[in-house]
This record gives sequence, C-alpha cells and structure tokens, in this order.
Amino acid sequence: MKKDTLDKLGPLANQTVAYVLILAFFLLYLITGAWQFGIFAGLSIIWVVALEFLHGTKEHGIGNELKETAMALILALAVWYGAGFMLQTSSPLNAIVSCSMLPHVQRGDLVILSGDRLQAPTVEVGTVEGIGTADVYESGVKVATVKGSIYSYCAQNMGAPVCNSFVMNPDRFTEKQGPLTIGYDTCQILFPKTGKMQSAPCVTWVEASGKRYYENISNDVPVFAPEKDEYYSRVGDIIHRAYLRLNAGNQTYFITKGDNNPILDIQVDDEASGMGNRPVEVQRSKGRILVSIPYVGYFKLFLSPGAFISGEGGCDRFYAKYA
Repeated sequence: MKKDTLDKLGPLANQTVAYVLILAFFLLYLITGAWQFGIFAGLSIIWVVALEFLHGTKEHGIGNELKETAMALILALAVWYGAGFMLQTSSPLNAIVSCSMLPHVQRGDLVILSGDRLQAPTVEVGTVEGIGTADVYESGVKVATVKGSIYSYCAQNMGAPVCNSFVMNPDRFTEKQGPLTIGYDTCQILFPKTGKMQSAPCVTWVEASGKRYYENISNDVPVFAPEKDEYYSRVGDIIHRAYLRLNAGNQTYFITKGDNNPILDIQVDDEASGMGNRPVEVQRSKGRILVSIPYVGYFKLFLSPGAFISGEGGCDRFYAKYA
C-alpha cells in the first residue's frame, strides 16, 4: 500500500487507536454483555494485525515483512507442538465458548489442557447400546419411550400430558437408557444479578451396574470434538465435566454433563434436526482442563462469531447448590 493511502485512513491508521478500540469494545462487552461489542472487538483485532503488516511493509518492504511473518508462524507452531508434547495432547490450548460450566469455569476463560489422565468414576458395562433412547417411568410405571430424554421431549412438547406431570413432580420420573438408569428431581436455579430463584427439573443421579452416582465437581473436565452428525457439532469443541467412565468390552466411553446444564449430554435431542449426542469415546478427548486463565479466551471467541453468539444462553444463571 502506498504511503499516502495509509495517510488517508487518518486515525484508523494509528496502531495505538486500534489497540484502544479493542480494549474499549472488550470492556463494553464485559459491562453490557451485548455480543455486538464482542464482534466489534474481533474486527478491531483483525484490523490491528492488518495494520502491523501494512506498516511493516511500508518501512521494510513486502519481502522482509513476509519473511518476518513466516518466522513468527514457525515460532508459534514450534511453541504449540512443544507445549502439546510436554502436556501429552495435540491441542494444548482452548477457550470456553458457552456458559454451560458456570460457576466453576467461566465463559471467555483460556484453558490449558493436559492429556495425562481423565478421572471419573469407572463402571464396567456390557454395552452402550440403547443410550440415546429413553424408556420413561413415572413412579415405576412405564409411560413413554422418547429420543434423548423426557426433559428434551417436554422442552419441545410442553402440551403433552406426561410433560405436565414431569414439570410438577420430576422426582417421580426415571428413565432407562441402555445400561444406565437416570433420576430427576427439582433443582433451584440462582440468578445472581437479581438474587431471584427458580425451580426446574434436572438430573440428580445416574445408576449403572447397581450403583448410584451423583454429580462430583472433583471429576475431570475433558475437551472433546463431537461427531459431525451430533447436535453439539454445531458449536465445535465441547468442554463438559466427565460424569461417568464406561468400560464396554474393548472400548471406553465417557458420559459428560455441563455443570450449568439440567441434563447429561447424551440426553439432548433436537426434534427439528433429528440430532442428539452419543457417549464420548476416550479417543475423542483432547485432554482435561489443567489450568484456566480468566478473560484471555475472549480474544479467540471474538474471532469466531458463530460460536461466540451461539454460546450466549444461560450466562445469567447457575444452580444454587454451587453458590
């Protein structure tokens, strides 16, 4: 770009102004929560990178700038793969996209992953066949068979008679999915900004091989990539806590759940698309959260507007039991 062309940009050609814009939009996003400010912050980051390249080209020539850019990329790749080797994972860094792990992991956290282990209660089961389809029981009597779960079904069919009963008395309901039996109860949801509470059904235990398991926040939080035909594939990598580890023959699976979600990931079903989620094969795990760094992950999210906007839900609340 010619010198006078940069000059025509006026204040926008000033790198300091561009950095101030990033900071301003970032702070406005944190204060207001409006995703539009996040998108503007992402555009400002792109503009800063472009300005760095343009100013470098003007001062040192395009050949030298391309050489420096290539060296920076090589260094970044060396650091990435070096960190991955030391941490035993192919993906040592990630960012929290959604609010599904509140209040334990915040949206916008940058997380460092480790592939050394993945801790959760381990259960020996014969098969995972049947997981994803729920035989629903009310007070021990079978009342329905649905895809995903009674919760997902009722979220999309609120007028159904069984759903009225489920919403009023979730503790009467259990569902059988393959080797798993899943129990519900009423949970209290806290809205921190207002202090208000709301009651809603949620999963409270899972039974496998004759033993009942409850949520445990000491279980590890893996990062995994959903398969393309799974519902969660629309948001990219998932960072949810391991609820159970299932050994079925020669394969190991994880049952996962977001701390701020009412149901397990395998219980999610979308009738419109016909998509749900399956148990996570251990090979799909990219590692577990080792360390989380607040706010830094937002810069990655601002550059991924699709995932950024889709992760907005549930950010104003979390379960009162974690308060």
